[in-house]
Amino acid sequence: MKDFLESRSARAGLTILALIGFLALFGPLIVPWPEASTRWRDISYWEDSPAGAPPMWTNGPWNGWDAPASRHVAAGAPLLREGSSGRLLTWTFALDRGAAGDGAAAASAGAPEGRPPVPEDLVLRLPGGRGRVFLLVREGRADAPGRELFRGERDLVPDGSLRLALPGVTASAISATLYLATGLSRPGDATVFIVGKTAGLLGTDADKRDVFTGLVLGIRWALLLGVIVSFLTVLSGLLLGTFAACYGGIFGSITNRVYEFFSMMPLLPFLVAVSAIHKPSLWSFAGLALLFYWTRTFKTVYARALQIKSEGHIEAAVLVGAGRWWRVTRHVLPELLPYAFAMMAMSVPGIIIAEAGVSLLGLGDSNTVTWGQMLHDALVQGAVINGMWWWILPPGLAIALMGLSFALVGRGLDKVVNPRMKGY
Repeated sequence: MKDFLESRSARAGLTILALIGFLALFGPLIVPWPEASTRWRDISYWEDSPAGAPPMWTNGPWNGWDAPASRHVAAGAPLLREGSSGRLLTWTFALDRGAAGDGAAAASAGAPEGRPPVPEDLVLRLPGGRGRVFLLVREGRADAPGRELFRGERDLVPDGSLRLALPGVTASAISATLYLATGLSRPGDATVFIVGKTAGLLGTDADKRDVFTGLVLGIRWALLLGVIVSFLTVLSGLLLGTFAACYGGIFGSITNRVYEFFSMMPLLPFLVAVSAIHKPSLWSFAGLALLFYWTRTFKTVYARALQIKSEGHIEAAVLVGAGRWWRVTRHVLPELLPYAFAMMAMSVPGIIIAEAGVSLLGLGDSNTVTWGQMLHDALVQGAVINGMWWWILPPGLAIALMGLSFALVGRGLDKVVNPRMKGY
């Protein structure tokens, strides 16, 4: 362990993996859309977000501060007025018009003062409740109302939200007054979503989904698929290679013929055939990867086991009457385990990249948030042609960074088990 931690590549790889592990564990708690893992393909979940919006940090002096960020605005507790026939609930929303150029707010945002306010589209939501209500929305605060934005009746949705679109608002505040007749249940507190020209840390895709949320939620599947499949494939190759070398005979001959068959057969035609029969899923990919990728470990283990088998201490064990099972489990396998750990660390990037490539071709699980599926959607919906770089670069760089971290850890392990690598 000391030699491993002294390796700079191992320390760098472990640092990156620690960051990735933290995001995998606490990612659902820090993303702005926590239900995205189960509602990634639900159009209604993303209907308020702008489509194809660049990241919010792209707004600045280079574009004249004309790309305000999308954001949620909460009003807090409403002003309540009781009457004999019902209740009046009034919410006041203070809109941050920093980019509009109204004095101190504009100066704090870095925009020049005196500019006319940029019109923004708003979405007012009232969650819960039941029954038909009267709603009045005006520009300005409740004590100084201005132009009416909406006046009419709407139905409250018990298991959803009353949604009202308010296009082209230029005021610095709006007020929403709701009349509830006697006997109607009160809805939750109203919220306003400002639909800007930029959104989130990494923007949105063409389907209005938050790219940063998809990037963080995809870490779990990348780690789960990469580590589990790599562990099983390396374990299979280790056991088959060891027993084929130590037992030989018919078992060794059959195992080598099976290895030659699967090592020559490409994985992609099998994935196409499975996709034509069954709906593609990550588990079908994991099963096929386990069936094909054990060959990457088998031949190295087989050759190394033959070498260990002929060493002096193994021959001495035979002379004193040690059985074949004893020699395999007590001498051969323990010497191969360090190599197996190094091969596992090196094979994880290959599994992750293979899943991304399969998803990119449209043979992945479309209902699961993976980096490969994000790249597939970007390719199909013309992200390259439309210049939506924020949709392509983050998942691509995440795949490269994940692969680099395991490659660095594998290189550190290789230096430990192979003394000739210590000088490199």
